[in-house]
Amino acid sequence: MIYLKKSNRILLIIVSICIVSGGTAFGFLILSTWGELPYKNTYYYTPITPSTIERINVNSDIGSININYNKTPTDYYAKIDLDIRIKGMLVDGKSFQDFFYPIIWQNQSTQEISFILDAKASTWLTFSISQRVKINLTLRSDVIYDLNTQASTGSIRMDIPPNSILNNTILSTSTGSVSLNAAKNTKFLGDVEISTNTGSVALYANQINFTQSLGAFTSTGSIRLNFSNSFIGRHLVGTTSTGSINFNSFNMKYSINDNWELRTSTGSIDVNIIQNTEINANVKGAIRTSTGSIDVYYKDNSANIGAQFTGSTSTGSVDYDPIGSGGFIEMGGSKSKIITSNDYNSATNTYTLSLTASTGSIDVNGESL
Repeated sequence: MIYLKKSNRILLIIVSICIVSGGTAFGFLILSTWGELPYKNTYYYTPITPSTIERINVNSDIGSININYNKTPTDYYAKIDLDIRIKGMLVDGKSFQDFFYPIIWQNQSTQEISFILDAKASTWLTFSISQRVKINLTLRSDVIYDLNTQASTGSIRMDIPPNSILNNTILSTSTGSVSLNAAKNTKFLGDVEISTNTGSVALYANQINFTQSLGAFTSTGSIRLNFSNSFIGRHLVGTTSTGSINFNSFNMKYSINDNWELRTSTGSIDVNIIQNTEINANVKGAIRTSTGSIDVYYKDNSANIGAQFTGSTSTGSVDYDPIGSGGFIEMGGSKSKIITSNDYNSATNTYTLSLTASTGSIDVNGESL
């Protein structure tokens, strides 16, 4: 048995009292200042003189942004519903102004309208605060928009109904996911860009007309691009530093010879191309990863469409596996190989893709009829 000196016992008693009293005081502080702050507001934009293209900027420091279209006719051209709920210690008795700067809502200009939500960063450092911040933007399906959406922390999701027309469309966040879902017969007159620094990026396009360029970017996160019976007018780019890329193309068409760039530093790339219709142009592209594998699945059913894949890897192998009747020939060794369809030189239009991996394997599964 260990005995403490009298002085040590006294010190231990004092420390214990301080810990207990301190914990009690802290618990009292939590209970006495714990609170919940709900805040809701709605902002409308109805132009006196409508523009051919309505320009809208939405910028938020924190919170998710959801973009949808009206289901019934409306007089307003845009509506923003702001829904905030903050809960935690030191919230009791606080107001919206304690957590946010005054909202900027510029809705009088015929050139451009802006909604800006800016948080007071120092306030968010208090202990045990949970928050929900939602910005819901509702647009009209009969109006053409030029849309620029920026978030610092939070996800962005946009759902576009059939037969809509947009101009330039930018969905960008620093931390959070970005998703763009476009229904059939949607037309983009300008460039489309979806991006995040940390988070995933996803695009789902069915019978969509991208008349200009399309870009999907993230630093840390995955990219998923899905195209079905859609049209691209210019270039297509998808890049990430750390993350995978999944690219699916079904019966795509192009207005001019098009360039693809799919690139990641660390991660795998999966490319699936099924072409049962004419593509109307030649597609060239570079698919690259530093550390990771590249898998390509390719099928066409027309002698007017050909394909060539040039694979190169430093550590790994380049392999071709035929699907069905195959229709490809191989030239080269296990580290560098050219895989060419029999009808490549005689085809009206072609896919010509370079596949490069520093550390990883490259597999091409293909059939060209």
